[in-house]
Amino acid sequence: MDASQRIEDLLFLTTNLAELLEEENAALKNDRLDVVKGLIERKTTLSRAYEIRIFGMKQDQDTAEYTELDLANIARLEEVGTRVAELIIENEKMLKVALEVSRRFMDCVADSVKQSTPGTGAYGSTGISSPQTHAAQKQAASLALDETL
Repeated sequence: MDASQRIEDLLFLTTNLAELLEEENAALKNDRLDVVKGLIERKTTLSRAYEIRIFGMKQDQDTAEYTELDLANIARLEEVGTRVAELIIENEKMLKVALEVSRRFMDCVADSVKQSTPGTGAYGSTGISSPQTHAAQKQAASLALDETL
């Protein structure tokens, strides 16, 4: 593959990656984890294709000859690359926040379940009141799990 084609491919991939990151960031801002989940495969595919093209360009860096059109595309590629870098930083921050919120929520649910020890207040067969009954005898609280977390 020649240098011109690699640059055009990189420009196409980088532009699509920027659009995808903008969409993902908007979904994260609006707590639309279903949209984020739907973008993962496409994001991975674009990222891998980008890495392959960059690796190829680095291999051909010494022997590549660029035309004036290539230089214009390289300038556009640098602009889009800067935009992608900014979007990646924003995306990383929002993903960390979303994961931390999910973790804290699950910790609160787990603590709540641990603290809820239903009992009748009656004495058991050993003469001890019900809070010290076996875990199997405790009535567990009802819990529903949203798998998107």
